[in-house]
Amino acid sequence: MLRSLASKQPATVARAGTALRVFNESIICSRYTKVSSRCLSNNPGKVFTKLTDDNDPKRDAFFKYSWGSWIINDKIEKERRTTKFSIEGLNTILNDLYSQSQTLAKTKKKDVVEPPCYNKNLTVSLPHNLSIENIGTINPNEKVQIVSMASLHEGKHHRIYKISTNLDKSFILRIPYPLEKEHVIAERIKSEVATMDFVDLKLDINTPKVFSFGVNKLNPLRQPFILQEFVDGTLLMRDWSPLANDTSEGKPDDKLKDVVGQVSKFHSKLISTKFNGFGSIYFTKDVKESENNEKGTPLYDNEKDESLRGRWKLGPSVDRSLWRRKDSLPVEEHKKFTGPWSASSPLDVIKSIGSLELANVKEKLLSKEKIDAAEEAILKEQESTFTNFTKISTKLINVKTKAIPNITELLEPRMNHPDLDPMNVLINDTKGAYLLDFEGTSLKPLLFQSSPQFMTYDGPKIFNLKKDIPEFDKLNESEKVQYEFMYKRTRNQHLWETKLYERHPNLISSVAPPIKMIRNPYTSMIEMKTKKDYLLVDESLMQLKEIWDVLRKNKLVDDIEFPIDYTKEQIEKHVEDLNNYHESLLSRPFAATQGWIPQDMFETLLKSKIIVKQANGDYKVEQPTQATK
Repeated sequence: MLRSLASKQPATVARAGTALRVFNESIICSRYTKVSSRCLSNNPGKVFTKLTDDNDPKRDAFFKYSWGSWIINDKIEKERRTTKFSIEGLNTILNDLYSQSQTLAKTKKKDVVEPPCYNKNLTVSLPHNLSIENIGTINPNEKVQIVSMASLHEGKHHRIYKISTNLDKSFILRIPYPLEKEHVIAERIKSEVATMDFVDLKLDINTPKVFSFGVNKLNPLRQPFILQEFVDGTLLMRDWSPLANDTSEGKPDDKLKDVVGQVSKFHSKLISTKFNGFGSIYFTKDVKESENNEKGTPLYDNEKDESLRGRWKLGPSVDRSLWRRKDSLPVEEHKKFTGPWSASSPLDVIKSIGSLELANVKEKLLSKEKIDAAEEAILKEQESTFTNFTKISTKLINVKTKAIPNITELLEPRMNHPDLDPMNVLINDTKGAYLLDFEGTSLKPLLFQSSPQFMTYDGPKIFNLKKDIPEFDKLNESEKVQYEFMYKRTRNQHLWETKLYERHPNLISSVAPPIKMIRNPYTSMIEMKTKKDYLLVDESLMQLKEIWDVLRKNKLVDDIEFPIDYTKEQIEKHVEDLNNYHESLLSRPFAATQGWIPQDMFETLLKSKIIVKQANGDYKVEQPTQATK
């Protein structure tokens, strides 16, 4: 992600081992008459590599993952996140973009937004962003050259590089980790760039301007990539303090309200547009006709700007839950479940995730020679869970109910940014707030969109400590801290929902408690991270069964019996399995991060022998420590 774009301080590319140090925000680089050189600092000495020598092994460390380590399979996980690219190829792309910008400066028509340009080198450029103001200039007959590079951030899905050039402009190069199949990465990049383009041109949202992108390794960079503008600023996260005390007047802290207000403003713009179907946004040329999308569904209607008419179309959803860990399915079989879907069938979006997970499990079970008995048992449990989910998926809500105000509007296709968070909001001193990281953005019913993760709170609600907890002053400090935590999380969520009501009173039912219960099974499905998380889906289904009659009497669901039967033995087994799962998570350090540890913490724990390397290369936690909790 682009979270570290905000850093104005000298950054460290990596830490111990083959540490590359960043000096003055970039790797020291010297330009000579004909040969550009780059200085890589590898403590204690310095390593030099020619910019034009892509095969120099000394530069490999620059591309290797270094911001964390894993307890299990550390070497493999790091190799999967290597982002080696052709620096010379990047120079070629930059020179091509500069040439385009010079041509456009002479030929561009006023108030016309040019369509994407699909270049012969298998990159795509966005001409309307290639202004001299954005790209910069050099002397006549001079070529664009990279003068320095720095690794800014190694996130969950991308590596982020800052590229400085003799244009007196810096660029951001985003390269996805090769964690999934090429076609998956390609779809995500196509949709992410088109979505950024849409919110920039249609929603008046500041987002970094994209100059060029490539969706596979056949371009000069030899990696899928997005090249965009570098935006200087500070992250809104620096002001986010969710457990801040109220003021002396008993009101929320001003900074707290400001952060919620800024993110809420973006959310308001994102959900303001109604689309023609469910799926994700693409440029028209990138949408292929298919069984799901015979003619290529227009994204929206009544475009008045001729140069924007037909620029985007509706395509398959890139919602992460539809692509994560689905390698077992053949590509064409997989695509049957990814949409797009008709605006008149909102529950098809919900059903598809269950059907996809079920098909994926069945495919794994057919490959019995690749799984052991324990894995087979888990897959069969998953098969049962996902079968149950598909039974309930199209019955989760009565789409014609009058008990929910504005139900039709709540079920319309609206944009869902999966990482709406202060970490993805950058404040620029001149241009204000920028929204970053649109990967995985999709169009789905607002009714089935949860509040942003930084706001989500499912614990006990306390709206007023004194009134809701009459004996609060008599409690010990430990108990007070627990209740204060509940109050502050409740307060934050209330701030978010109040902003939604102020801007969209017609959509406030989307955060009503019964609606949260209704969508909980779907939320549990799309948030599964581990193979045992199917138990959380089971739990949400069983909880829904408990209140089904109440929902039915209030006409929130169709007038039918709950479609899933659970025997007493099944419920007892579920309770036991869920308890065992929670206990296993508590007993496994770093389970919440799937065994990943930030590198500075990892080195500290290794040095203090709290974690010890095993003969097979994995690490073992020798004793509990406060740092691992």
